[in-house]
Amino acid sequence: MAAQTFFLFLSIAIAFCISQATGNASNSSGCDRLAAKYSTLTFFPNSSEYENQVANAWSQTCVFRPYCVFEPESAKDLAGALVILEASQTKFAVRSGGHLAKPGANGIADGVIIALARITTMKLVNNNTVAQLGPGLRWGTVYNWTSSYGLGIAGGRFGDVGVPGLLLGGGITWFGSQYGWSMNSVLNYEVVLATGSIVNANAQTNSDLFWALKGGSSNFGIVTRFDLATFPVTDMYGGLAEYVYTPENYDNWVHAVANYVDPQGGSADVLSSLDPITIITPSTGEFLVASFFSHRGSDVAPACFSNFTNVTTSFSDVDVRPSLIAFQADADDASFADRSRRQLPWITGMKAKPESVYLANQTFVTAALSQLTDIPNATTSITYQLISHSWLVAARASGGDAIDLDPANGGFIALQIESGWSDAVYDQRFIDFATNLVADIDRKAKAAGLYYPFNYINDAGSTQLIYGLYGGGKSLPKMEAIAKKYDPSGVFQKLEPGGFKLFG
Repeated sequence: MAAQTFFLFLSIAIAFCISQATGNASNSSGCDRLAAKYSTLTFFPNSSEYENQVANAWSQTCVFRPYCVFEPESAKDLAGALVILEASQTKFAVRSGGHLAKPGANGIADGVIIALARITTMKLVNNNTVAQLGPGLRWGTVYNWTSSYGLGIAGGRFGDVGVPGLLLGGGITWFGSQYGWSMNSVLNYEVVLATGSIVNANAQTNSDLFWALKGGSSNFGIVTRFDLATFPVTDMYGGLAEYVYTPENYDNWVHAVANYVDPQGGSADVLSSLDPITIITPSTGEFLVASFFSHRGSDVAPACFSNFTNVTTSFSDVDVRPSLIAFQADADDASFADRSRRQLPWITGMKAKPESVYLANQTFVTAALSQLTDIPNATTSITYQLISHSWLVAARASGGDAIDLDPANGGFIALQIESGWSDAVYDQRFIDFATNLVADIDRKAKAAGLYYPFNYINDAGSTQLIYGLYGGGKSLPKMEAIAKKYDPSGVFQKLEPGGFKLFG
């Protein structure tokens, strides 16, 4: 009797382990089922389409070889595929522009890459006041199209970036002080849910999902169409200026950036935007110092940038351009679309004050020139991305979003540290560098009363806290409840394991 009991428990235990393994581990059966139903949309290793999609990641740290690649041509195709993947418990990752540099966010080894490249809707409706965009688009293509109608859109700053990742994570845009985050211009999302249902989310229909998608990334469904407000754009002042590096000239540039960041400085002009960056090659000590200027209108010398006239340039094509796409040309330079390197962004928040610029700059330069000099051909950079008080007011005025930052706390700098290198042997070195550098900046910023508790998801490092900082900590419980409502089985938490997840 004891032996029978033992073998009964043993068989139950074995069965339990098998069921757990089946439920927790991915498998390739989903690819076979996709190929059976969508033979012309499913691609396997060694096919040209498979290899092209595998390589289509901005950072080489994010290149994975999946079981197969699935390329839907419509929301209906995607809905059918999600039903198959859930039924077979096959993991997946969703790929559009592939720009998020978190390994696993848009690639996967033990599952399927769903590549949205074929869903490229571009349509103007409502008397050209709304642009309907597919998730397979990148912003350079979008601007080229809208500019032909004399229209602008509050999209991304760099043409190589994909439409969906930017719009689901926030969206730092040239027009932020007028319209808020890029996502605040979204009027409607067409979303494929885990059940295979295709729904619309807007201020009237599924309004809770509409709110959560604005900043909630890949936790709720897959968006197959974004409807965004457009606005007239003719002249745009701006372009790229690079600066001669000498200690004195660099000091002048840092002061000019600090002046712009000051709420009473240049950034008080809501028509303006500035993207200032210092790129260091530590092995040589070389500095590349540059600014992207943007000012809506035909003013040939906007007062908001007057401090930069004291900085000696080595190159500048800053001028008034006749359209958004002409203005955008610098930011669409091929060097910004380089996908041959290993990339690592890291982010933190600092209050929009000149002191923040000085503190961050000194800490960054010291760290880069003392910790990375032995790594050949590597670069590291610091970018002062201003999210102004006006920006946050505009975000709330649009109807709000899950990020939900209070304008009463003032504007802030989304301070991005980004490194690029070639050899995988240095991966951990750069993770340690970014982690320690940001921790050092945060420690100093807190001591000086300059810390701002927010990490912008689209520039965040893999282990950084994101959703817990939304809405001063109030958004996360609401987001979790919405995720459970629209994805009760947790498909986008379990079967799509990459990216920044709400749970776990």
